[in-house]
Amino acid sequence: MTTFDLFRRAGVPAVAVALLSLTACSGSSGTSASPTVTVTVTASPSPSPAEPSADPAASGTPAAETPTDSGTTAPTRKPGKAGPPITDKTPAPFGGTLQSDPGHDFTKGLSPSSDGVVRGQLVAMHDENVAEYRPVKFVREYGGSTSGHFEGPPEGDVTAFAAPIAKNVVFFSALGCDGKDQTIDGQYLGTQRCSRDKLVLRADAGDLRALITVRGGQIVKVTEIYVA
Repeated sequence: MTTFDLFRRAGVPAVAVALLSLTACSGSSGTSASPTVTVTVTASPSPSPAEPSADPAASGTPAAETPTDSGTTAPTRKPGKAGPPITDKTPAPFGGTLQSDPGHDFTKGLSPSSDGVVRGQLVAMHDENVAEYRPVKFVREYGGSTSGHFEGPPEGDVTAFAAPIAKNVVFFSALGCDGKDQTIDGQYLGTQRCSRDKLVLRADAGDLRALITVRGGQIVKVTEIYVA
């Protein structure tokens, strides 16, 4: 076996073996020693193993589940403390309590109040015929009999109604039909009779406080209350 074969089995590159052989041959000529050739063999490091992926799907580890809402339902809102019931008797224009409607089922959405007269506020039109309204009370200020403001049911109270406005409804405005006059009697109630269209426009604006008369599930009369 030759020296070349030994180096080949040791894994030394062929170029390095050849250079070593030349050096050995030069040294045997007996004249002068040739410079020694140093061969450096550098082994390349094997690739490092890849780091594990942080993606749960790639690693096969199931991700932690996100907590879900327990589905707790908010408590059903109810009408507030019952005041005097709605009747055919006309309430005081500046009464300090909210009227009630005993037996009315407020869980079935908006519907007409019982027949009678409601001191209320027309707050919106649901379409060209149906008006939403709610009872109001007068809160006095500065000690005057008509100085103050109207308030509806408190936050969270569902006392509200909706009823069609009758085709032949009677509307008495406290501000005139153009909204620029003062047309009232001694009780600060409107006296100027205006059209149904004017009533619909005022109701849609949501700023009309009045004595609202309901008959057979329809609004048949609206008398505006004047507030200074």
